Amino acid sequence: METSVSGTRSDTTRKRSFVFWTLRIAAAVGAVLLLIAVLKWEEKRSSNRWSTLVEGSPTAGEKLFEAKGCSSCHTGAEAAPGPNLSVETAARSGPDHLVTAMWNHAPRMWERMHEAGVVQPTFTQQEMANLLAYLYTLRYVGAAGDEGRGERLFARKGCASCHNVRGKGSRVGKDLSTVRSSATAVGFATAMWNHPKGRGESEGSRFDGVEANDVLTYMRGGGVARQFDYHLVAADFQRGWGVFREKSCVACHSVKDEAGHLGPELGPARELPPTVAQLAGAIWNHSPAMWDAMEHLRIQRPILLEREMADLVAFLYSFRYAEPGGSPKVGEVLFQARGCSRCHGVLALGTREGPELRGRGKNFTSVTMAAALWRHGPAMFRRTRDLGLPWPVLAEKDVGDLITFLNTSTGPAR
Repeated sequence: METSVSGTRSDTTRKRSFVFWTLRIAAAVGAVLLLIAVLKWEEKRSSNRWSTLVEGSPTAGEKLFEAKGCSSCHTGAEAAPGPNLSVETAARSGPDHLVTAMWNHAPRMWERMHEAGVVQPTFTQQEMANLLAYLYTLRYVGAAGDEGRGERLFARKGCASCHNVRGKGSRVGKDLSTVRSSATAVGFATAMWNHPKGRGESEGSRFDGVEANDVLTYMRGGGVARQFDYHLVAADFQRGWGVFREKSCVACHSVKDEAGHLGPELGPARELPPTVAQLAGAIWNHSPAMWDAMEHLRIQRPILLEREMADLVAFLYSFRYAEPGGSPKVGEVLFQARGCSRCHGVLALGTREGPELRGRGKNFTSVTMAAALWRHGPAMFRRTRDLGLPWPVLAEKDVGDLITFLNTSTGPAR
């Protein structure tokens, strides 16, 4: 009898132990699965919340510019119905400027398209990213300079003592109007970098302001580049970072306080010349000091190919093509001041006149703002007119604050 009771107790203990460990293992597995799920959710949430511009391809953007019919109005000709997008305000060409210009110009654009019977093209988010990347690239190519002033500068700066343009100047060197580097701004910058030492340096040979644009225009024979700079469109900022290191730029220049400090900082805190032609002038001005520094450091001055210069330009200017930041509180005030709240509500949570813009699990960037403008803009424009409301006009500095406000959680602060 005692043996039977003892055996029963032992079986019960083993069953309880089995259940206990089974539950613990199940709880542990559940906890791990829950942790993985939370981490995945947090990763996705963080990625969505802090995502910046979708990476765009200038090459794909150029094809879209033609395929979507943009080039039919924005040809650059004087009689064209739309502005020349390659030169207008070239000094300010970040996403905030491009989106602001597109937003403010949209009503007039839609009216003209309606009058001409043109069907408005649509853009996916990735297509819009490609288009903005292309327009950004066009902007820092820069406008044409003054040919007559360029001819005078060519003589005054001493260029004519060695070179000639269409037979005017010294016959010692080549006719620069026939040299391929005069066709594009990147080619011009490459030639300025690769120019040999001992060019009779003087203060008078420096290029200031838009003087480099003028000289390049004179070399070209007037107007903008005879051929589009496909090296620039196909440039890659990651390859440019490789050029920056491999060609020993890091020995003297830093980006974001990394590497050398003999030369000026080239990161986002430093303003670059607004166009590549003016960058070529800055390279020319800086050449004597660079020669001396490289000789002091016993670094052989590298020769750059045009595609390498294009990648280097893309790398340096990529710091300026960044998603604008801002203040959510200022953005909230602007949302009301610009009239957006009349349809979308004071906190952008929606009304009968317009949908909710915050708390949808989607985040705004310059690209998504531009894409949304093309998808929903015409209907918004018609609705504002039906309600007797003006189209909201944005200032360039508004974009970062508005995006930050719309991406801020609508929940209580913790």
